[in-house]
Parts: sequence; structure tokens; C-alpha cells
Amino acid sequence: MTLIGNICSSLFPNLSGDSKNREGVRRIDASIRFPLLTLIISASVWLIIATVVGFIASIKMHSPGFLADYSFLTYGKVAPIFWNSLVYGWLFNAGLACAVFLLSRLGGKNVGLGAFLTISITLWNTGVTAGIIGIMWGEQLPFQWLEFPAFAAPILFLAFLGIGTWNLLTFRARIHRSSYASQWWILASIFSFAWIYTAAQVMLVGTPAKGAIQTLVNSWYVENVFGLVIAPLTFATLYYLLPKTLGTVVVGYKYSSWAFWSWFLFASFSGFVDLANGPIPAWVSSLGIIATFGLLIPTTTMSIQFFSSLFSRFSVIWDSATARYLFAGCITFLLVMYQKIFGSLRGALDTTQFSLYDSGVTQLALFGFAGMTFTGAIYFILPRLLNKELPSTSLIDLQFWSHLIGLILVSIGLISGGTQQGELMNGSTAEALVVVKTMQSSFYLTTIGMVFFIIGAVASGATYIGIILSTRIPEETETSLIKEAPELEYSAS
Repeated sequence: MTLIGNICSSLFPNLSGDSKNREGVRRIDASIRFPLLTLIISASVWLIIATVVGFIASIKMHSPGFLADYSFLTYGKVAPIFWNSLVYGWLFNAGLACAVFLLSRLGGKNVGLGAFLTISITLWNTGVTAGIIGIMWGEQLPFQWLEFPAFAAPILFLAFLGIGTWNLLTFRARIHRSSYASQWWILASIFSFAWIYTAAQVMLVGTPAKGAIQTLVNSWYVENVFGLVIAPLTFATLYYLLPKTLGTVVVGYKYSSWAFWSWFLFASFSGFVDLANGPIPAWVSSLGIIATFGLLIPTTTMSIQFFSSLFSRFSVIWDSATARYLFAGCITFLLVMYQKIFGSLRGALDTTQFSLYDSGVTQLALFGFAGMTFTGAIYFILPRLLNKELPSTSLIDLQFWSHLIGLILVSIGLISGGTQQGELMNGSTAEALVVVKTMQSSFYLTTIGMVFFIIGAVASGATYIGIILSTRIPEETETSLIKEAPELEYSAS
């Protein structure tokens, strides 16, 4: 079969077999197949871009002269390009792919409007691309994770409005009038991003607030991008995929509403902790510290749910690529929350606040907790979407171990190095140059970690392209190819 034929076979499969039981699911998959592939391929491309740019930024930390002759590759530009392509490129595309798949499957109804969703997704990636080019051109804004030039904001807002509208219509059209925890988290994430992005753009770009309020708004926005948008999409994915991959119910599912409401109550204020010892009233940072410690409630609840479910079927974890990634994501979730909660103590902030420590925790959260979970979800989605087996288990293993090793090296380098950096600067007479030289080993460790991230990103891209371009074998023309666990979403206890 020709290359074009393989692509057409992936996009428009002609399947036979148990059509009576699978007909509804096949119609749903057909309606979201092209938008989902657009999201997944876009996520893969942005991950490769983010890791390569992150590698360049990491080298510049210990070798400032690297690529110094190119003005668009100065550290002041590659660092924001790394973070924005990582967040708005990779994680948003991957997270929205999970949201689209979950809402469609849980709703049990084909809502259509696939072309509308695809256009919105394309518009989103166009906005991210325009923002990245704007940063390289020198038009970046001075706000963390909001460095895109002002002209990119309307594009991103309209695109997200289209994606969010499609998700809301899908939820409204659901067959089951009751709702599952994954649906709560997805809808809350969509509303949250529309709210925080609009508020941040108005208060920082449209009609800028004055003085220290800008720093307050920026800190609130950055923390909430993770706490109210990326993390909820990750939780939604875990609540859906754990029963699907393990073949068992989510242990303690009845406590999911406690975790949901307590998470959103405390996460929305936890960003204020970053402003401790800053030019704002002390009660604001104290509120942030209290809210961060309040996250112990949902963290404990969900950790018990996730790990009890995983350990009840522990033998399945290493037999399934998806379960392996979910397990790694859950472990990283605990590590991230431990660092965030106990790192918010004022005594700890005195050492870590103005160091690379926070960058290490953030990368642990994005590459580890969210990245591992979304990657596992994509390996669950693609075979069902295309009715094809994954082309190479070796590539999947390579990506998993490369990603894991890179995560360990980068996290150790930035978190331990940041702690050392803070101790040297806090109440010390050490000169700045001495501090930088002391950090050299941490910078080198981070650079090596970024190399492993690049290897993992390329391996994942090869896997995604491989399954789309592979020739469909006879077994892959039958709807019975994919053996799924029973529909456990509405029988969880």
C-alpha cells in the first residue's frame, strides 16, 4: 500500500466485525479523529521545539558564548520561548487532546462540528507560533508565561473560545445525565483558563495595573496556569484512564468531590506565596502560605485514590505502556506537591525564593506529572482512534526511560543546585561570580538532562508518525483488535 493509502487508511478506516456493539464508539471516534490527530501531532512538534530550545538555554547557563552571534538566540529570548512552547504548545495541545477524547467517550454521543474544532485548534497553534516569532523578533512582554506580544493574545483567546465551546456542547449533549469526575475537572479547567487569561491580559496589557500589583497578578496567573488548568486536565485523565488500563474501579471514588472542591479553593490562592518578602502586604503572602498548606487535603485524597488503585493491580503496570506512564505521573505528583507545600514555609523561602529551585519544581511538575500522564494517555488514545497497534514497543521504552532519566537529572540539577545557590546568597559574603562557579555542576547536569528530553521527544514523534503511516495488517481491520476494560466510569465505588 502506498504512503498516501496508509494515511487514508488511518484517517478513514474501513472496519468490520462487531459493528453492533462498536457502532456508537466508531461514530464518535470518526467525528474527533482529525481534530485529535491535529492536537497530538502539534503537541509532538512543540515538544521537540521546547526541548531543543531548552537545551540551548541550559548550555547558555554554563557557556554564555554559545550561539552568541545570533541575536534571536540570546538567553533572554530562548528562556521564554522554552517555557511558552512547553506550556502553550506541548502541554495545552496534549491536555486538550485528552479533554476532547474523554468528553466524547464519556458523553457517549457524536456531537459533530469536527471542522469547527479543527479550525479552532489550528488557530491556537497559529497564535502560539506568532507569539514565539514575536519573542524572537524582540517584541516580548516582561511578564512570566505572558511574554507573547499583545497581537497574539486575541488569536489565542478566540481559538480557546472555539475549543472550549466545542467541549461544552459535547458535555451538554451527553447521553448519561449524571457526570463523572473527569468531566468536572475538564470543564473547570476550561472556565479557569478563560478567566485567568482574560484577567491577566486586562490587568497587565490592556489597562496595566500600577506598581507591585503587576507582580502580584503575574504570580497569580503563573501558579494558576498549573493549578487551575494543567493539573485539572491531568487529574481528569487519571480518573478516566486508571480504571480503563487497570480493569478496576477507582478506589474511594466517592471522595472525588472533596478533592475537587478543596483543590480549586486552595490552588487559586497558592500563587501568592511566591511574593513573600516582596513589596506587598504581609497578609497576602500569608494567605498564599495557608492556601498552599490547604492543598494537603486534595493531595492526600487523590494520592490515596490513585495509588490504592495502582497497587491493587500492580502486575498490570509494566505490561501496559499507558499504566507505566500513569504510575510515573502519580509518583511525580507526590514529589511536586511535597516540594510546593513544604517549600512554601518562610524559613524555606529564605533560601529558595530567588534561586533556581522554583524552576526545578516547575519542570518536575510540567515534564513529570503532566507530561508523563498526557503521554500515557496519547498511547491509550492513538490505537483506539486509528484501530492500529503501536508500531514499536522499543521506541516507547526508549521514550519512557529517556524522559524519566532527563526528568531526574534536570530536577536534581535545578532543585539541589537552587538550594545551594540560595544558601550561598542568603546572608553570605560570597561574590556573585563564586556563586555562579559553584553552580557549574548543576548547570551541566541540567544540560545532560535536556539531551535525554530531546531523545524522548524525537522517539515519541517517531511513534506518532509511525502508527499513522504504517500499513494496516488484516488483524487491524477488525473492530475487536483493541481489548478494553469494562466501562467502569459509572460503577466506581
